Amino acid sequence: MAKNAKSNKVEVELRKRVADLEKALDGMSGQLKKARKDADKSRADAEKAIRKATKTAQRKISETADSARGDLERLRASVTRGGSSGSGTGATKKSTTRKSTTRKSTARKSTARKTGSPSTAAKTTGSSRTTAKKTAAASDGSYASMTVAELRKAAQAKGVKGYSRLSKSELVNRLGS
Repeated sequence: MAKNAKSNKVEVELRKRVADLEKALDGMSGQLKKARKDADKSRADAEKAIRKATKTAQRKISETADSARGDLERLRASVTRGGSSGSGTGATKKSTTRKSTTRKSTARKSTARKTGSPSTAAKTTGSSRTTAKKTAAASDGSYASMTVAELRKAAQAKGVKGYSRLSKSELVNRLGS
């Protein structure tokens, strides 16, 4: 019987331990449910914040695009009117820089001609004589025999606008008329 009493005591202790574990498991299950609920709420809040941020970003992008379109239209309008009226756009500044660079290089060439050696002066004089002869020949109507570079020089001398973009045949036509 002592054995029976001992086994009953162990069984009672085991049942107590199982009951405690079941109670702890129920507590953990409740905490897990609460954690899942909190996670779902946090996920919903995050999705809501993302949607709001996305809408804000889309609105800003749309406003920036509209502003850029307006700037582009104003720029196109100023170009079609024959230039900018002091708006100070980047494109205007860039073309001004190119012109001043061209003027500087032209000034260097003319300075080199003035201060050059006698052989350089002879070469320069020789080429200007050749150009003068060809321009004189061109005034007779023989533009077709000139090279494109010579035609462009002649067009520049006559004040033809856009001569640098014209082909040889277009240059001959413009100079001939």
